[in-house]
Amino acid sequence: MTTVLLPLGVALELLALLSQTSWLSWLAALAFLAYFLLHFNRLNPYPRWLGIITLGVLVAAAFNPRTDASLWPKLAGSAAYYTSFLGALGLMQLLAKRLPQLSELHKALLSGSKVVLYPRYVLTAGSIGSILNFGMMNLLCGTLATHLRRYPLTDLQRREGLRSVMVTTLRGFALVPLLAPTSVTIAIISREMPELSWSSMVPYGAVAAVMMILVGWRRETRGLLALRDDIGDTTRAEGMWGLLGGSLLGLMLIGLLAWQTVLSAPQSAMLLVPVGVTLYLLWRDRSPKQALGEIAENMSSMHNEMFIFGCAALLGGALGAIAPLEEIAAWLAAEPKYNLLLAVVSLFSTITLAVLGVAPIVSLSLIAGLLSQLALLGVPIMTPAVGLMCGFSLAMICSPFGPSTLILARYSGETPFRVAFGWNGRFVASVMPLLLLLLFATYWWHS
Repeated sequence: MTTVLLPLGVALELLALLSQTSWLSWLAALAFLAYFLLHFNRLNPYPRWLGIITLGVLVAAAFNPRTDASLWPKLAGSAAYYTSFLGALGLMQLLAKRLPQLSELHKALLSGSKVVLYPRYVLTAGSIGSILNFGMMNLLCGTLATHLRRYPLTDLQRREGLRSVMVTTLRGFALVPLLAPTSVTIAIISREMPELSWSSMVPYGAVAAVMMILVGWRRETRGLLALRDDIGDTTRAEGMWGLLGGSLLGLMLIGLLAWQTVLSAPQSAMLLVPVGVTLYLLWRDRSPKQALGEIAENMSSMHNEMFIFGCAALLGGALGAIAPLEEIAAWLAAEPKYNLLLAVVSLFSTITLAVLGVAPIVSLSLIAGLLSQLALLGVPIMTPAVGLMCGFSLAMICSPFGPSTLILARYSGETPFRVAFGWNGRFVASVMPLLLLLLFATYWWHS
């Protein structure tokens, strides 16, 4: 019965977003806290260690003279929001299991010219991910597993097919921080530094995205073609027009809600996905108890990822409150040459810390706070902001502890380390020199 605490927490946070009432977020945080305290031993080793480290940082923040009482409700609201973000959008997995049209999505994406096979998959994943975020990972991975079970593939063919499509999906998801106005990267950067809008940063993100697509194009196209040949299905995908119509309707509703309310596009998706999934389950099964059970079970299967996201929000907020960002900014502002160095550090540190187990959102929050202090001192910050944006993008690919990697590991049966390093290590090493060239060009352009 305690599994209902997760949907309860998500529901409270969604009500808080609708009503703009902060105390509902605090209640949501309490519901999540109760669940994870009761189920702490069921978490994987990494989330457990992250939870212990987070507790230590919170205790240190409580005794730090730089913090005040206003920090704690802010941290509770942030933890509730990010935990709910993942849980709400992850409900797309329930639609993937029940809508037959979604099982045809991969058949449609695997058809057509081999030249556009890889970029089409990548851009489709990025487009869906810009609205549904991690819900896209559950959607495409869930429908892929269903799609491949329809064909008499060998274990090796199925495993290689899963790898090729999931890697391509993850690469598409990594484009979201570079291109999407709804990404958490753009949201944090533009909130901390209002002078850096999405429109001013997207040209640099687009160049980085093209570089990443070109690096992965040739190698992953071979894997996608091999899967298409192994399947050998030349029939036309059915239900694509209905799926496209439903998708456009969903996007229009998300855009309309974001336009007519104070909610952003990600928050609108975060609200409409659970509402839509719940209504569909109630209409299909006519059983509120069964619908609640399925929703609770789905969120419980994602509790490691939800816990990591909640801890990341707490760590980022607590460290940002106690770190001497003003003094560091004053030191960096004294030497303009440090601007390029900070950009390179932003790129490498976000990736390195993600590999070591620090969630990218923690690095993003800390470095964005530092950049905001530099902006107040009149230092041009576009170059380090681009480095931070690119670093966050690659960190989503190569971190064995990130939610996207854990989702892929859960669906593929591989270890998170295999997904992060074995599947993506060579790709990250290949694209890094190109991104460094982009940083040098950005620095030259703004100097």
